Amino acid sequence: MSSLPLWSPQSHYRQTRKGKILKTTSELYLRDDLGLGYTIPSQTAAKRNNVSVTITGSATKIGNAEDLLTLLVPTYSGTMREERTRLVIVDTNVLLHNLDVLEHSSCAISNLVIPQTALLECRHRSFTAYNRVMDLLRSSTSKDDNESGSLNKRCAIFFPDCHHVSTQLSQSKEKKTVNDDNDERIRQVALYYGEALAGSGVEVTLLTDDRGCRELAIKEQTDALEHDDEANIEIKSSLLYRPKSVREHIVDLEKENAELSLSDLVAQFSTAPTQERARKQFYPAHLPQNELSIGVKSGKYFQGFIRAERGCNDKFYVTARQGEDRVAVSIIGAKDINRAVDGDVVAIELHAVSRWLGGDEKEKKSTNVSNAAGIAEETAEPSIRDESNVIDSVEVPGEGTKSDSVSMRKPTGKVLGIIRRNFKTNYCGSIFTVDESKKSAEEKQELSERERIARELEVEHPNGSTTCVFFAVDATIPPVLVRTTQRERLLSKRILIAIDSWPADSPYPLGHYVKTMGDTGDKDVETEVLLHEHNIPCDPFPAKVLACLPPEDYKIKLEPGRIDLRHLPVLSIDPPGCKDIDDALHCTVLPNGNYQVGVHIADVTHYVKAGTAIDLEAANRSTSTYLVNKRLDMLPSLLTTDLCSLKGNVDRFAFSVLWEVTPQADIVDVQFKKSIIHSIGALTYQQAQGMIDQPDDESDIKASAVKRLNSLARILRKRRIAAGALTLASPEVKFVLDSESLNPTDVQAYTLYEANALVEEFMLFANVTVGKKILRHYPTLSVLRRHPAPNRSMFDGLISKAQCKGFSLNIEDSKHLADSLDAAVLKEDSYFNKLLRILSTRCMSPAQYFCSGEYKPTDWHHYGLAAPVYTHFTSPIRRYADVCVHRLLAAAIGVEPLPVHLSSKSYLHDLAANMNRRHRSAQLAGRGSVQLHTLIVFSGEGGQKEEDAYVLDVDTNESSEPSFTVIVPRYGIEGRVRLPHLTATDKNVKRDSEKHTISYKEAKIQVFDKVRVKIYVNVIQDTQKELMLELIHPVFGEQNEKTEVADVDDIPKIATPKKRQKGKAAAKKTGSSKKRKKSN
Repeated sequence: MSSLPLWSPQSHYRQTRKGKILKTTSELYLRDDLGLGYTIPSQTAAKRNNVSVTITGSATKIGNAEDLLTLLVPTYSGTMREERTRLVIVDTNVLLHNLDVLEHSSCAISNLVIPQTALLECRHRSFTAYNRVMDLLRSSTSKDDNESGSLNKRCAIFFPDCHHVSTQLSQSKEKKTVNDDNDERIRQVALYYGEALAGSGVEVTLLTDDRGCRELAIKEQTDALEHDDEANIEIKSSLLYRPKSVREHIVDLEKENAELSLSDLVAQFSTAPTQERARKQFYPAHLPQNELSIGVKSGKYFQGFIRAERGCNDKFYVTARQGEDRVAVSIIGAKDINRAVDGDVVAIELHAVSRWLGGDEKEKKSTNVSNAAGIAEETAEPSIRDESNVIDSVEVPGEGTKSDSVSMRKPTGKVLGIIRRNFKTNYCGSIFTVDESKKSAEEKQELSERERIARELEVEHPNGSTTCVFFAVDATIPPVLVRTTQRERLLSKRILIAIDSWPADSPYPLGHYVKTMGDTGDKDVETEVLLHEHNIPCDPFPAKVLACLPPEDYKIKLEPGRIDLRHLPVLSIDPPGCKDIDDALHCTVLPNGNYQVGVHIADVTHYVKAGTAIDLEAANRSTSTYLVNKRLDMLPSLLTTDLCSLKGNVDRFAFSVLWEVTPQADIVDVQFKKSIIHSIGALTYQQAQGMIDQPDDESDIKASAVKRLNSLARILRKRRIAAGALTLASPEVKFVLDSESLNPTDVQAYTLYEANALVEEFMLFANVTVGKKILRHYPTLSVLRRHPAPNRSMFDGLISKAQCKGFSLNIEDSKHLADSLDAAVLKEDSYFNKLLRILSTRCMSPAQYFCSGEYKPTDWHHYGLAAPVYTHFTSPIRRYADVCVHRLLAAAIGVEPLPVHLSSKSYLHDLAANMNRRHRSAQLAGRGSVQLHTLIVFSGEGGQKEEDAYVLDVDTNESSEPSFTVIVPRYGIEGRVRLPHLTATDKNVKRDSEKHTISYKEAKIQVFDKVRVKIYVNVIQDTQKELMLELIHPVFGEQNEKTEVADVDDIPKIATPKKRQKGKAAAKKTGSSKKRKKSN
């Protein structure tokens, strides 16, 4: 090796798409002074000129073997505590899949060498893993730390093998792949350390799960020793280094130290065949990477991220690009999905057009249908078209006699190979096992899908470990086979696992245990699960963010350029116990008889400057998340509940919109001002409603202002509705919480007041006004909010159901729909109209943030509000979109320059995508919190209740078990009611899909009927529970006293909350109407 030149050119040839041959030459510089690698110091935080900075020291070179021996950390083995020193070199796959072992707090692998080759490949394949490896390299315990008495010590070394003259590859005429070269280079690193430490008593080990690499390592060493006649006899008697698999190495360590328990953390890459289940191929083999690459470049295949449709693991889609067009291709069924999981980069092939959905091929419903009840949905799931801005149907010419016709079809395809795996770092869920009490053949037939999978695939191994079946909380993830030595301890726990691989001979992916979160069903543990699954940022704000805050004793004083409005009778109206008060209002009579109306919004951007650490953190979080028992803020509490909160009787900075309007609510003038205000009162909705209802009294300043505001709000609302704005509805509930434990004791329907509508109206008024203002100044850079008009197909089901009650829904536009809903009133049932509005809301996709430059003006429209332009301005404490709009408005009125990054449409695109994603996640987490607390209420003493419910849907599929879906208004619960005593083949069961009825002999149930149901908690395997509904009235056939239960989902089910709550009053709500309305 020493004869190698220290500089050499390397040439590579590649063929372009047009067939031309390009030659690329790179220069390789080698060094002979790199020693045995480097230790990398940890990063330290410091302040320079009052700015938080991160300081990284210089790497320390390990010059020779003596220097290395002083750094290595010995371990102890055996009962005599014999000291042994090991040095472990790892390859890329160990870094990618077994970081949990390397990072373990026991520091069992105490001396670690990470070659540059492995590190670079790790960075290329997973940046998340790369960052963890870099943290591992910085975790070396210094000599001073060792002397401080720390028990767990680690020495992590970076070795620059790519530039080290002693670890270069010999020239070979054999044609080898890049992967083969990388493996050989890492073996050279192990050999180099083996030679350097020969005779020192240090065991050098190469960790690799590649069997071929391990065999080559042994062969290369034995061949070299056989040809070296002068080799030392002691060296010849043993290899310079020993190659081992990770599992083999961990087993050796556990034999030496019984206190270690690392086997569960080792990644799995193959299945072990059993006598009961012979090894077989469950899926077609993936095509080789080079074949996939050629196919994608030629246009035969398509490459893209595969995404699961929410709530199922058997329906996916991939966005295929061809030129400027982007089309969502549906991938349906396990065989076509072919071991891909959500987030993987895959190559797909389209099916023949005859197999596309919409023709002979009908779209199948997901098989993941649960019988458990949950919290009622508020809107439809975002469509692929809305979430990804792609089309999911294409025009296809007709065939045969219909050759002149054109139909819309949804393209379908199949996965041919995985280009890049993107397994999440960890998945949360529980291990599921078989109830051993079910021994009889009849009971076995009653096994749920999960029990069936567990019975079939759970395997006990000779070494005492067990392959268990793990079910993730995330329903898009298939079951995972996890090998563990602590099965009994994990059965009633919420755990985190990592997915390692998915071989073709395994029905489900293989994974390994990471850590235990806590007991299944525990409120705090389940809340942590919710936050983890929805990726809600919940870590404390870092020091660099807190360093951006003003001092605790900060005083708010009038500043140049800010108008003084402290003389105005400003007041706020919020839910009881609200701490983060974003907005306040005022209404005074002008000398000319007109009104001055002001909407004053917390001036968050005064404290959160663009580009600072606190701004970047807020942009990442994007929204506050409201759970039943806690609030996770977008900004630190000093701003959220103090300096920015427009509390009563204190001065606060605000961004004010000031209108002059006539008593008939006609706008005369509007101004936008940075201001300082002094709120004269923080009212609750109930207090404001009392003022609205009381007789006129001009001496009562607060009541007079509220009455004037309410009179204007009524006019504004009437105008909006006349313009086509929809008055929709959703189930709203509140919890009564124990004042000490914060455990729920009851769940109730939430009462709305006219005061809620008052606040809602002026927030909408301000948002529309500000949206128009920023759009005039920044027509391509405005952050707006659009609500797409629903497709006719989304309303087809509801239109058919409404016709059963004699009503016709016209969805030509929002105005016609609003009129149709107003006319749909049943005198004998006042809830029917609200129910129809709830179902109408579900036929619409949720609104989305976007950059105005990305859509045509006709696509800016907000369907629900009938507003051509709409934005979010009124809640900057809890929404980052509002922060961006404040900056745009400040630039538009000339008080502050527009931040540079807000001038980039690509940045705004990414920002809007993150805000949409975070907003949706916060909604789902909140809904999950409501589901959890509802379950706790019904799990307590006297939890079983009977209540009125309304039928939302009837299953008219002749082949399915008789059932129907109901909503329980009092609790906001929705679920499936089964009729288990009836079978699909029973001739007495009649179903009518046009009239949406199901009948049995004389009994009949139709959509929108009122029924009586029992709500109870079904307990499965001690700590797994689900909320169930059982029909009480009308009596439908010979109902059993006890309802049987089919499919099981781990509790609590991740359904979701309707609203967000604020504060910690004894009577907690899932959210106020005010906060909900401002999220339109």
